[in-house]
Amino acid sequence: MKSVIHHCDFMPNEGCQIEGFQSDINNALEWTLVFYREATEQDLEESNYLDEEGDYVWQASLVITFCPYCGKQLAHKVQPIHKSDFTYEDFRSW
Repeated sequence: MKSVIHHCDFMPNEGCQIEGFQSDINNALEWTLVFYREATEQDLEESNYLDEEGDYVWQASLVITFCPYCGKQLAHKVQPIHKSDFTYEDFRSW
């Protein structure tokens, strides 16, 4: 699986990134906006599941077709999305 990162001047430097993934089945990239929070020393003290500073405390992702920061079309072909495809993962516990 191939992956690429979209960079633009309008994105925050920390806490999010835009990733494009290309599966072995389909040549088109699927773009995902990922928000996350990285662990601090206090998070490590509060959770036994985090190992070191910088580990993700939580992560949320949403499939996108355009960059919400610069407006660039990322998806090769724009089609209507009938159902939001998003995930949320909390790594502080199981």
